[in-house]
Amino acid sequence: MDLLATFSAAEPELTLTELSSRLNLSVSTVYRLLVTLDDRGYVERNPQTGGYSLGVACLDLGTVFLSKLEIRDRILPLLESLREACRETVHLAIMDRDQMEVIYLEKLEGLLPIGMMGSRVGGRAPAYCTGLGKCLLAYVEESAVRDFYSTNGMRAYTPNTLTDLTGLLLELEKIREHAYAIDDVEHEPDVKCVAAPVWNHRQAVVAAISVAGPQQRMNRLIEESGLVERVLTVAREASLHMGYPRRASKE
Repeated sequence: MDLLATFSAAEPELTLTELSSRLNLSVSTVYRLLVTLDDRGYVERNPQTGGYSLGVACLDLGTVFLSKLEIRDRILPLLESLREACRETVHLAIMDRDQMEVIYLEKLEGLLPIGMMGSRVGGRAPAYCTGLGKCLLAYVEESAVRDFYSTNGMRAYTPNTLTDLTGLLLELEKIREHAYAIDDVEHEPDVKCVAAPVWNHRQAVVAAISVAGPQQRMNRLIEESGLVERVLTVAREASLHMGYPRRASKE
C-alpha cells in the first residue's frame, strides 16, 4: 500500500530505483512487489522508459468508491426535505469497516441556532457512540465487532458513552429489531440524534441518515412530532432510490 501511495499526480511514473529510495526498501524487495502488483493490474511498466505507474485496477477501486458517493446524489432531495421538516441538522454517512468509523458524505446544517457540532463532510466519527455509526455497526458481522472492540477498546466521550462491549452488542440487536438508532448525548455534549439505515438493491445496508440537534429540542421532536417515524420514512424512501425492493420495504 505504501508503494501505491508513492505515486502522485506530480509524479505519476517512477523507476524501480526511485521507488526503492522513497520506500527505503531494497531494489529486490520492491521488484518482487512490483511483479505481483503488475500481475494484478495495480501497476504497469512503461516499456520505453522502464518506469512504473498505476494500473487500471486502481481505477476499478476508485470506481467502487465513487459508487458510494452516488448515494448522496440520489437521495439529496430527500435529505433536504427532511431538514426543512425538522429544521435540525441532517447527516448522511457510510461505514469504514476496517476502522469501525463513520465517514460523513453530507451535512445539511439545521435552520435553528446550535452550538458547536464537530461533524463535517469527509470527516469521521467512531461508530459505537454515534447514531449513524450504531445503525451501520448493527449490520456488521458480530464476530468482527467483537474482535475490533476487544482489541481497541471503547473510549468514553461523554458520561453517556457506552463503553461495555456486551452492552453494545445488546443495543445493536435492538437496532436491528427496530431499524433505527439513537445517540443520546453519547459522542458530543448536548447533541442527540436519531438515525436509520439505507438499504440497496442487494438488500444490504450501504449508508445511514440522521437528524441531530440539541438534546432538549430533539427530545421535543421525538415526543411531540414523531421524529423517529419521520426518519424511518425518509430512510425507506432513500432505500427505494437505491433499488431496494418495494415489497421488501413494506415487510
